[in-house]
Amino acid sequence: MDERVDSSGIDEHPHQGQPIETAGAPPQAAEAAVVMLHGRGSTAKQILRLVDEINHHGVAYLAPQAANSTWYPHSGFAPFEDNEPWFSSALNHVSSALEMAADAGVAPERTILLGFSQGGCLASEFVARNPRRYGGLVVLSGSLLGPEPRDDYVGSIDCTPVFLGCGTDDSWVAAERVHETARVLDEIGGNVTKQLYEGMGHTINDDEVQVINTFIEQLTYISRS
Repeated sequence: MDERVDSSGIDEHPHQGQPIETAGAPPQAAEAAVVMLHGRGSTAKQILRLVDEINHHGVAYLAPQAANSTWYPHSGFAPFEDNEPWFSSALNHVSSALEMAADAGVAPERTILLGFSQGGCLASEFVARNPRRYGGLVVLSGSLLGPEPRDDYVGSIDCTPVFLGCGTDDSWVAAERVHETARVLDEIGGNVTKQLYEGMGHTINDDEVQVINTFIEQLTYISRS
């Protein structure tokens, strides 16, 4: 029997072995990195298309692929145990991308975590659960997970720049979840900016792309200073 499958037939590590797609500078030649997390039903290659609009010299873009294009099977606002073992496996896959960057000499403080939709939720939850200084956190149409944002995260993200962007007409993420996520990330030490776009649905707009570019520009400027 495959040791990764328990007696009930559920794969205990569903994202293990999934690829991490790359674009931009080779990690070994990069001075900064962006870990990009796709949404439900999408792929790593699809979110890497965003690189056409945010490509910067000397930056490696790393996009982990979720098994069956889904980081966790149920609502992100369900109890965490409802989404296990997929959720813990997803966190491990994000860690693998950060380790890939670190092994190439790009430290977490020079790495931005960026996610859209389900990937945005995963990115914010990863940072809150693994507190330290990161190069940045960009959450697009996402929020912290669980029935309500937790207030018991331990540690500090040490002034990590954070951007939360979401539409007021987003059918998946309510404005209140964005506000609560901003509050929690601020309380654990984030330098948080949030923006609710009037009339926008579940998508990424040009302003958010510009924010990403600004985050990367600031990070690469610091790296070269």
